[in-house]
Amino acid sequence: MTDQTSATDPAARAAAPGSGSPATPKARKPSSAVGTLSAALIIVVLLAVGLSWALWMQRKQFLNAGREVAARLDALEQSAALSGKAAREALALAQAQAGRVAQLENQAEEAKSRYDDLQQAWQTVSGGASDELLANDIERLLVMAHQQLRLAGNVNNAIVALETAQSRLARADRPRFASLQQSINGDLERLRAVATIDIPAQSARIDRLAGLISKAPMLVPDAAAPGTPPVDGATPPRPAPEPAADPRAELPADAAWWQRWRAEIASWPSRAGSTLAHELGDLISVQRVDQPAALMLSAEQAGQARAALRQRLMTAQLAMLMRQPEIWKSELDNVVQALRSYFDGRAADTQAALRLAQELAQTDIAVPLPGVSDSLANVAALRAAGANAPATQD
Repeated sequence: MTDQTSATDPAARAAAPGSGSPATPKARKPSSAVGTLSAALIIVVLLAVGLSWALWMQRKQFLNAGREVAARLDALEQSAALSGKAAREALALAQAQAGRVAQLENQAEEAKSRYDDLQQAWQTVSGGASDELLANDIERLLVMAHQQLRLAGNVNNAIVALETAQSRLARADRPRFASLQQSINGDLERLRAVATIDIPAQSARIDRLAGLISKAPMLVPDAAAPGTPPVDGATPPRPAPEPAADPRAELPADAAWWQRWRAEIASWPSRAGSTLAHELGDLISVQRVDQPAALMLSAEQAGQARAALRQRLMTAQLAMLMRQPEIWKSELDNVVQALRSYFDGRAADTQAALRLAQELAQTDIAVPLPGVSDSLANVAALRAAGANAPATQD
């Protein structure tokens, strides 16, 4: 027992001198080598297992990557096939469109060639007719301006017609029509220098006069002015007479009853006379009228007189538009005479209407207007000369 303990304990073997310690390591050497080999073998096995597992995982990843690449290649092949098909279709469409464009270009060339032929034929046919057509247009515009001046007296419309003819000649730029263009320029200058009547302003004044006539009071009351107007020279209404002294007011407050009755009876005659005088004063009035027939009009006739005056104003306005000074003067003079005879001269509306009618009657509408006879004669001479001369070529 003691020997086995000392043999296994290294400290005891080292402490015992002269013992067989060198022989003991030689006896233990095979066991250490076996343990080392076992450990190395285990490590090798573990390394082999780990390497195998790593190789297997790498192979699995490689296979997965290969399948994914194959799938992508298949998708790319399908996309390439579709793209190729679309490209072929686009190429076919482009070729078809190119053919269509070439066909349209050929048609356009043919149309242009036909247009050139037609234009050349038109120039050949109407080589000398263009001047005649231009002369006809200018003559039509000149005749229109002449009618506006002579029939309607409208200077503005005549100026517009002459300006249109002037612009047509400027665009045509024909030396043959130079003299005609100068004649039109002279007529335009004369028309622009004319002092025309302001027709809108005069029409507004006539409308204002008609409104004053509609509301101005007449000597005889009518529907427009129902109240009796004061007339020039009329006697002003007399004031009501002052009542006589009332006997009842002189009685004291404590007067007897019989005194009150006597005062009441005494006041009856004075009160009756005051009442009768007031009533008769409202029924009787005194007027002075220069035109007795004005007082003979009824209310209906007064309304008809107003309507007749408005009709005369419309006739005067039409005479102004038609440049008829005699009718203009006659109608307005009649309006002035009617205002003086049948209307109340003291009313403000009557005075304003009379003043406006007199101003209108003094307005001269007979404005001399120049004509376009020079331009008409010039265009007639050009047309006569063109009938004997050869057609002018461009």
